[in-house]
Amino acid sequence: MNHRLLILVSLACVTAVPTLAEDEKKSAAPIADALATVSEEVRIYNDHLTILASPYMEGRVPGSAGMERAKDYVEYYFRQYGLEPAFATTRVEGDGSEVVIPRSSYRQPFPLGGTTRVKAAEFDVKAGGEDLSFESGVDFNVTGLGASGEVSGPLVFVGYSIAEGGDGYESFNEDDDFSGKIAVMFRFEPVNEDGSSRFREGRGWSNAASFAAKMRAIKDHNPAGVVIINTPGTNDPRAGQLMDVNSAGGRVLDVPVFMMSTEAGERLIAATDPEGRSLLDLRKLADEGRTIVELNGSVTGKAEIERESLMAENVGGILPGKGDLANEYIVIGAHLDHLGMGYFGSRSGPGELHPGADDNASGSAGILIFADKLKRSYDALPADANARSILFMAFSGEESGLNGSRYYANNPIVPIDDHAMMINFDMIGRIKNGRLSVSGYSTGEGMKEWLEPFFENTPLTVIPSDSLSGASDHSSFVSKQIPVLFGIIADFHADYHTPRDVSPLINRQGAVDTINLFHDIALAAAQRPERFSFTRSDRAPRPQVARGGIKVRFGIMPGYSEDEEAIGVLIEDVTPGGSADEAGIEPGDRLIRWDGQKIEDIRAWMEMLAKHEPGDKVKVGVKRGDEEITLEVTLQGR
Repeated sequence: MNHRLLILVSLACVTAVPTLAEDEKKSAAPIADALATVSEEVRIYNDHLTILASPYMEGRVPGSAGMERAKDYVEYYFRQYGLEPAFATTRVEGDGSEVVIPRSSYRQPFPLGGTTRVKAAEFDVKAGGEDLSFESGVDFNVTGLGASGEVSGPLVFVGYSIAEGGDGYESFNEDDDFSGKIAVMFRFEPVNEDGSSRFREGRGWSNAASFAAKMRAIKDHNPAGVVIINTPGTNDPRAGQLMDVNSAGGRVLDVPVFMMSTEAGERLIAATDPEGRSLLDLRKLADEGRTIVELNGSVTGKAEIERESLMAENVGGILPGKGDLANEYIVIGAHLDHLGMGYFGSRSGPGELHPGADDNASGSAGILIFADKLKRSYDALPADANARSILFMAFSGEESGLNGSRYYANNPIVPIDDHAMMINFDMIGRIKNGRLSVSGYSTGEGMKEWLEPFFENTPLTVIPSDSLSGASDHSSFVSKQIPVLFGIIADFHADYHTPRDVSPLINRQGAVDTINLFHDIALAAAQRPERFSFTRSDRAPRPQVARGGIKVRFGIMPGYSEDEEAIGVLIEDVTPGGSADEAGIEPGDRLIRWDGQKIEDIRAWMEMLAKHEPGDKVKVGVKRGDEEITLEVTLQGR
C-alpha cells in the first residue's frame, strides 16, 4: 500500500467513529479495543469499507477524481490477491495497425451518457440608446433546450408560445414569421388572478405549459433565438428558479435558448416596450389570447454549450478455474459507484457529500474479501479438481441505470452462454438483527433446495425471497437468462441515498458473515458438475398488487420501448391535473427513481406506489433525453 493510502487508512479510521462522552469511556483506545475483539477478516473489511466510503473518494460518482481513486484501489487489491486481468487492450503499431492483447487489463471502459456545460453565455440589449447588460447565472441562464450560437436581432414578444391550449387558446397565426428575430415568451400558460392555470382551474398546468411544448410551438415560426421569462404573479414556486443547461430538458431547437428571471424580464420590457407597459401588463394581455408585440430593442447574445461524452470503467479480475469446468464462469459482482455530491438520485437533494457506505462500499469491500478468501480456497483444491473460473467485477454506472453490468452482459469476455451464475452484493452493510435477504434462487432450477444447507449453517438469519428483488446489477444477467443470487440487507433504512449513509453505521461483522456464507455457496457452485438451468425471465411475474390496494393517483399512461433492456417506466402521456403533471413530468420522460430507489419495471413501481398515502411527497427521478432530473411529486388520492 502506498503512503497516501496508509495516511488515508489512519485518518479514516480515526474520524469514522463518533467521539464517546467522558462517562462512556472505558479505555484510552476504544477503537483499538473494539478491533482486537474481531477476526482478521473483519479488521481488513473495516479498512476496505472505511477507505471506499471516505471523503477522499468523493462519493465515487463516475467521472470524478474520487471514482478514479476507488477504481485504482480495487485494481490494486485484485492484483495483490492474485487475480488475473479480465479484459483485452488494443495497441497501435508503428504502421497504424492495431493489435489486440487479450487479458491485459483490469478495466473495461464503456460510454456513460454525457455531461453538458456552458462554456460561454452573454446577453446584452440595446434599446433607445441605452445598453442593458445581464449577468449569467443571476439574470439569465443558457438552457439545453437549444443549441450553441451567436445571435443578434430585434426582439419580439410572443406571449406564452402555445400552439394549442385550453378553450381554443393559440399564441400564433399560421403566417407568423419571426425569422431574424429573438422571440421573448413567458413560462407556463395563461393564469387567473390567483396565479393558477386558466386551463386547469387551479389543478396544476396543462401539457402546453411544458418547455418542450413551447419550443415545438415556436419552431415552425423560425426565430433566431428564444428568451423564456419566468412569469410574474404565478403561484408556482418554480417561477422563482432559473433552469440551467441540464434541468430544463433536452434540445428541441437549433438556435440558442435563454431563460431569464422575472426581475431581469422587468428591466428588459421596461426598456423595450413601445407603449411603456410593464411585464405584468404584457402578461395580462397574453392571458387573454394571442399577443405579438414588436419590441424596441435588439439583442446580442451568445451561448456556447459543450456536450462531452463520459467514459466509465468496470474493474474486473479473474480467478482461473481448473480442469473440465475451467471454461465456464461465475461472476461475483458489486457496484462501486455512488452519487457524489448528490448530483442525481438523492433523497435529500444535491450539494452535500453522499459517502455511500452501505450503498455500495459495503458490497465493494465485500468482493475484495471474497476474492482473497476464494483464491486461497482454490489454491487448496486438489490438482485434479474441476472448478469454474470466477470473474470478480466492480461495476460502474449502476446508480444511473445498471450501465456497467449491462455493458458487460452485452460484451462479455467469453460467450454469455458460458456464464453459469452471477452473484451480486448491493447494500450488505447495515444488517440488523442478523437478517440478510437472499433472492434470485428462483432463476435456477433446483437452486432453492440446494441452498438450504448453506442457509442453515450460518450465524445469519437468511430471509429467502421467491421473487427476484431489487433493480441492481444482477438484473442485467437475468435478462441474458443467467441464474443469479442477490444478497442485500433485509431491513431497509432511511439513510439510503442521503449524506447519512456513513461508515460508522456499518455492521462489519454482519457483512463478513454474508461473505463467508456466499464463499461457501460459490465454492460449491464452482465445483458442481452440472450448472443450474435457467427457469425464469427478467419479466417474470411479481407478486400482484391489487389496484384497489393503491390509495394514490400518479397520473401517467405507461408506454412501451423498443429497448427491452431499459429499466424504469416510459411515460407515453400525462393525465392533466394529475400528480405527475403538477410536478412537471412530461410525455417521453422515463421514470427511473422513486425516492432515490431505482425502478426496475412497472411491476416494481406499482409495489412502491402501493406503500403511499394521499399527500405524501416523493422525489422522483426521470430520464429526459440524455439527462436525469429530479422532481418532487405530491401524490393525490385516488
